[in-house]
Amino acid sequence: MRGTVVLVGALAGLLLAGCTTVPPGAADRAEEECRAEARAEGFRQIETDASTTGIGDKVLVRMQAVRDGRSYRGTCTFDRSSRRVRLDMERADGDDGRLVERAREACREEAIDRGYEVRGTSDVRRVGDTVRMNLELRRRGRSYEGYCRYEGRRADLEIR
Repeated sequence: MRGTVVLVGALAGLLLAGCTTVPPGAADRAEEECRAEARAEGFRQIETDASTTGIGDKVLVRMQAVRDGRSYRGTCTFDRSSRRVRLDMERADGDDGRLVERAREACREEAIDRGYEVRGTSDVRRVGDTVRMNLELRRRGRSYEGYCRYEGRRADLEIR
C-alpha cells in the first residue's frame, strides 16, 4: 500500500512538472474551439469550464452537453500550437440508471408474458447500449433461471 502511494505521488509530481499556467485569453479560446467541435458532433446545451493550467500547449476543458435528448459529460483537449481539438464525451450516469431500469422492466414483462413469476434479477451488466441480466423465475411451483438481453428497446429472454 505504501509503495502504491509513493508511486502515485511520484507520477503526480512528474505530471505537475509539465504543467504551465494558461495565458490570458487561451482558456476562452479553448472553450470556444471545444464548443464548436461539440456542436459539429451534434451536441447542444453545451457548458464548458477550462482549466487555468495546462500541460505544454494543451488546455483541458471540462464539458457537459446534450445530444439526442441524452446528457453527456467529458473533456476536450485544445492544443494551442496545432489548434487541434480532441473531444472525449460519455453518457452521464443518470441516463445509465434509466437504461438499466427500462431493461429490468422490459425483461420482467417478457417473463410475465410467457407465464413466469419474476422472483428477482441479478448480475446486471451494461455494455454500451446493451443490458444483460439473470432472472430468478417461478412457474407452477418450479424454479427456473432466465437470461435476458435488452437492446434497442427490445428484451430477448432465454429460459434455462
